[in-house]
Amino acid sequence: MDYISQAKTLLGINDNLQDTLLETIATLTTSHFLAYAGVGDVPNGLEYIITEVMVKRFNRIGAEGMASHSLEGTSMTFSVDDFKEYDSIIKRVCSKTFSAGFKIL
Repeated sequence: MDYISQAKTLLGINDNLQDTLLETIATLTTSHFLAYAGVGDVPNGLEYIITEVMVKRFNRIGAEGMASHSLEGTSMTFSVDDFKEYDSIIKRVCSKTFSAGFKIL
């Protein structure tokens, strides 16, 4: 199953109306992951990270750039770094190239 199909399953999408958007999210998420981890391809076994981050990004559409949101007792906090929670896994698998994200020069 590819990233788009997995994301659609997790999001409960049963049609093709969101496919272009999901393809864009998949491309950007994959590119971000490759730059973040310092690798040329998503390593075997870490493909799930792309799908999970895609779902997060899809669910944040319309709230880009927001750090948190509160409404009538409900509060949501958004992570600035979508891959931070996966650092230990990425480091273990990509130990030769991974340095905990981007560096500002």
